[in-house]
Amino acid sequence: MSSKEKKTLKKDLEKKIKQLSALYEVGKSITSTLHLDEVLKLITRKAEKIMGASSCSLRLLDEKGEELILKCASGFGDRSYKRKKSLKVGESIAGRVVRDGKPYIINDLPKERYYKYPYLAKQKGLRSLVTVPLVQRAKIIGVLSIYNREPFKYTDEDVRLLSMFASQAAIAIENAKLYEQANLGYLNTIKTLSNIIDAKDSQTYGHSERVMAHCMDVASRLKLGEHDREVLRYASLLHDIGKIGIDVGLLRKPSRLNYNEWKIMVMHPILGSGIVEQIGFLSELAPIILRHHERCDGKGYPGRLKKEMIPLGARILSVVDAYESMVSDRPYRKALSTSRAKEELLKGAGTQFDPKIVDIFLKTINKKRR
Repeated sequence: MSSKEKKTLKKDLEKKIKQLSALYEVGKSITSTLHLDEVLKLITRKAEKIMGASSCSLRLLDEKGEELILKCASGFGDRSYKRKKSLKVGESIAGRVVRDGKPYIINDLPKERYYKYPYLAKQKGLRSLVTVPLVQRAKIIGVLSIYNREPFKYTDEDVRLLSMFASQAAIAIENAKLYEQANLGYLNTIKTLSNIIDAKDSQTYGHSERVMAHCMDVASRLKLGEHDREVLRYASLLHDIGKIGIDVGLLRKPSRLNYNEWKIMVMHPILGSGIVEQIGFLSELAPIILRHHERCDGKGYPGRLKKEMIPLGARILSVVDAYESMVSDRPYRKALSTSRAKEELLKGAGTQFDPKIVDIFLKTINKKRR
């Protein structure tokens, strides 16, 4: 073997090692989250990076297996992204990949008669294209496409590398879909429990779902992470689950509660947290449910906690629950106007409520009203 051939072989080996290392790192990153939208974004960004592409798109087959729906794209720009519609199986390059079950390399895209978006190729200066199938358990579920501005950019070696990446991507998509289905099952179970609670008192029916919607608005403003948002979503739906153990006559009493009745009523956060603690996937909700009637000044219940000692989720729920209760009819009083309820929140900011949460919540409802 000549010196030149050795150098070429060494260069090829170094390139291969670099690609496989990148592939390993990319595989780890796309399986680091179980949220489908995040997984799809990661796949397109990482595919673009690992293949040195100008842009990348990912399509998944619809439930009938007849159309490829564009789910995510990188490097096209928003307008181009929106113009790319669904493709039928057999249509354009992506549709042919699904129909034929094999990758396609296009080395001069503007001249490719089967490509459906020549205007996009011309606008973005795209010349080369590689599209590979996403395969899950021997079944094609979609396609992954990478584009480049250089003609004749990609080779069979690039197809093999992208196909390896697509195999990891398909696993990440399947895991995310399973997680999404499980979460939907959890949410439906929780909504059923929530409706059972609300049904005990016809005047508060729907209260928990309205509280949950407001809590999600506040969580968005606070830019809470996906996990914290989920915990708050479920906790807000089940915050009154402890009322299941309280007599209906007490819940529907048309006058204010006396001292002994009040002592029973204030047990509902303890009862509620105790219930969810016994259910494995709901146990993280317990601290929020337990503390949603605490006050910033330490005069709340059941633990007389102050300020930041109260979990953030409980501080959010406290404000939202109070507002939603004030603007709803109760057995012992009519609903307050929204302006009066806002005044009450502002009056309680710094004593009963976290002032920062009050400020954020009022901004969200003012924006909605506008």
